[in-house]
Amino acid sequence: MENLASDIFANKEAIFRYVPQIEEASFYDNLHILAFDGRGKLSELQHEDAKPYPDLSVFSKQYIHKGLQEIFVKNEGLVTAAGKHHHFVFPSGKHSDRFLRVANVLIYSSEILFVAHSLLPFFDPDLYKTIYCDTSSINSVALALNDLINRFRDGQDQKVYPIVSFRSYEGLYNNKSLTLKANNFIIISASTSGGMLDYFLRTHGEIKKDNLVILYFLENRKPSEATLEQVVCNLTHSDANPNGIEKFHTPDAEQCSLCKENSFAVEVAGDVFLLEKPKVNSIRIRAEDMDLSTIGPFVNQFMSVQGQSSFLKVNYKETGDESSKKYEIYIDYGHVIDCITEERLKNYKTRLDAYIHQFVPSNLKYILYLNDTSSKKLAGYIYNAVIANYASDKQPEMISQNEFKTVKKSANGSIVIVGSCISNGKNLLYLSRALRNYDLRIIYFIGINRSPTPETYSFLKTNLKYGRYGSENSSFVEVEKIHCSNLSLENAWQTEVEFLKAKIAEVDDEDILKFLRLRLKTIENGYSDDIRGIHNDIFLPRVFPRKSTEPLKIRRNSAFFSKPDYAKNVSQSDVYFTIAYVINRLRYINGGHTLKQSMFVRNVIAPENLNRFNDGIIQASILRGAKKNELNYAISDELSAQVREIIVTIFKYYEQEQGEAILEFLFALAIKKLFLKKRDLLLLLQELETIPNKIIQFYTQLIKTNLTSQVT
Repeated sequence: MENLASDIFANKEAIFRYVPQIEEASFYDNLHILAFDGRGKLSELQHEDAKPYPDLSVFSKQYIHKGLQEIFVKNEGLVTAAGKHHHFVFPSGKHSDRFLRVANVLIYSSEILFVAHSLLPFFDPDLYKTIYCDTSSINSVALALNDLINRFRDGQDQKVYPIVSFRSYEGLYNNKSLTLKANNFIIISASTSGGMLDYFLRTHGEIKKDNLVILYFLENRKPSEATLEQVVCNLTHSDANPNGIEKFHTPDAEQCSLCKENSFAVEVAGDVFLLEKPKVNSIRIRAEDMDLSTIGPFVNQFMSVQGQSSFLKVNYKETGDESSKKYEIYIDYGHVIDCITEERLKNYKTRLDAYIHQFVPSNLKYILYLNDTSSKKLAGYIYNAVIANYASDKQPEMISQNEFKTVKKSANGSIVIVGSCISNGKNLLYLSRALRNYDLRIIYFIGINRSPTPETYSFLKTNLKYGRYGSENSSFVEVEKIHCSNLSLENAWQTEVEFLKAKIAEVDDEDILKFLRLRLKTIENGYSDDIRGIHNDIFLPRVFPRKSTEPLKIRRNSAFFSKPDYAKNVSQSDVYFTIAYVINRLRYINGGHTLKQSMFVRNVIAPENLNRFNDGIIQASILRGAKKNELNYAISDELSAQVREIIVTIFKYYEQEQGEAILEFLFALAIKKLFLKKRDLLLLLQELETIPNKIIQFYTQLIKTNLTSQVT
């Protein structure tokens, strides 16, 4: 070490030549080289160019704690459950939404050596013969400790300390042959109570507190004095440790508030605290999930008339060229304005007119509408409703978003920004930023706010309203609000279009080609500006052996609709909108009853939903509206078998109402959206091969082809 210090100072010009902008005198005054001995004690290597460190004893007391804590926080040693839909159960039986995992911390060799260095003051190399680790994940620390100790010994005096892992709580309580001696050194990776240290002291008579050391400690209940004395790094946040980690509770199952809130308890198992397999939960759609108080009135007022004149459609996006991605769910607001005087829109018109008269001010200078025809129609409706209130020389200008540059910075008054339907509100946020340096008061006027989740809605509204004078700087007006999917990439119909194009290029049979081409034309017709999305024939039809196909229809007494005459009026897209709303709602609900996914929990739509809601059109809506991971039953033998039994019945009765959605199930299986275990697919194929229908056999062959690449 002395030679190292001499080399550094003797060659300082060469070594520090490339260190930019240093003041040589002050730099060397503040350069200190510290050395440690075999027990971790620090000393300073002196040289004539260096001044002594002012208070080495203070530094010695702090640097290990601060270094270890920085390593722990930086490398994310605290594992936290994402959201409230799951939490953890430890081998000790305690519950929490977070835990300490030292395995995450040990990434870089230099940091592992630093952790091992922190143990030197606790380790007597002449007394201890074996090092025990509570988990194999910290064996690297024990190995590094062995290496450090031997750096202070001559070759003939070097030692090899055997390293044993007792597999955390599992090995601690279940290994009856574990007998610890006075010459054993025990490293506990992390603790929130000191319970393991106290257990050793109670049950192993030869073990004293000096035999034990806890690398990381985070207090959640008052520890014993012995525990605190043997902690290397106390992570607990306090006035003296402001960069520490806040305490968290680890109650037993009976007192767990997370369990009472229906959060799933995920077991953390093994000696390295791993979640080897995710917990699989099947989510049954309940009455409260339907949220009929919200979706009922919404669909009732925007419902089709005898299956026609639909406002709620699928697979269309108003702006962009024909090849651009389409919204899974499209609300044709331009058609709403065209039909605004119809009886079915009476309540909506009343509210729209009231909001116009309430929120459009007398000092209005501009009505600026977003770049789509529906927003232009709503802006025109607002303009016609208020224009009589202004003198001829005070009338507001109506302009598009593309004409924003015509807005005068010198203008005083108000601007109404009109959006027909908004999903993510990116255009409104753009305009909000663009108007930041204007003196105009902003009123955002939205026909229907269809943001996908309450969180995205709150973010958008908060940001738009905030301005120069605080959180209520601008007004945000919405005539109607509904949370629905804003998927615009790879929606069910775009996936089907790609599927159809690929198969049309491969198929030779004329009957199959005719079916596929007609289906492709039906979907692509919805891209036109006249049709603006599809509302009927959005699902594959019923099939029969010797007669033409017919579309899926809703039957009476559905749990999802309350309007008495809904069955003769709703279009397929009305039904799909309703089911997709329920599924989307389950994706953002907190707690255990949710379709949220994480690395620890897989939530799938319960197979029983396909039995309870046995209308083919509702089954098709679930298959189309769900995501792949929500229909992946191959992760569970039990769930895969349940789905197989349901589909077998549908196959057997495909000519009857019970099996009317057979093509939708086959399509979902063919594109691997609905995913089952291989053995269950083989059993399904046995049923399918007996059905004398060309279209069904076409999908059967595709499923059979997929099996060749499926492992389980």
